[in-house]
Amino acid sequence: MSNKVNKGSFRIISGKYKGKKFEFLPSKDLRPTPDRLRETLFNWLGQVIDQKTCLDLFSGTGSLGLESLSRGAHKVTFVEKNFEHFEKLKGYVERLNAIEDITIINRDVLTWLDEINDDFDLIFVDPPFYEQLAEKVLLKIKTKSLLAKCGNIYLEVEKNLDLSFLKKNWEVIKKTNAGGKQYLLLKER
Repeated sequence: MSNKVNKGSFRIISGKYKGKKFEFLPSKDLRPTPDRLRETLFNWLGQVIDQKTCLDLFSGTGSLGLESLSRGAHKVTFVEKNFEHFEKLKGYVERLNAIEDITIINRDVLTWLDEINDDFDLIFVDPPFYEQLAEKVLLKIKTKSLLAKCGNIYLEVEKNLDLSFLKKNWEVIKKTNAGGKQYLLLKER
């Protein structure tokens, strides 16, 4: 009987780190955004990430923030509560020898959002499913004005989540569904 552990992986699909591959041990709380959907997201954004500030909440593997770095973001902040994922993400960033302004924070996202006052051009929100976190996070982002003028939020949630909470503050610019998930690009109303 083999003790071999099947590893998951993702790769950076475009930009200066294109082709870099990162492995991780699969777990129930890691869902890296698939290559095809990351490509769709960055097509939605017009590929323009150059000199943007990005916030990758519930980072997990950091695939969205790392893709942004590769495509020219000048500042990326990763927030990941799970210490093992946080440590792995630090290793990924070290492998890139990135010179960009990178911050990796090992904290609970909701608590951290209460304490900051920066603004970001692009915010990735990919919370754990079935924990009702999307609405809470978006409310904090709105209340604290964390999204820069003309900024966007990428939201990845379970397919059956009721998104009626978006109507008051957010406009859905683009949306797609795949594999039991909803993928949305938002801007502030």
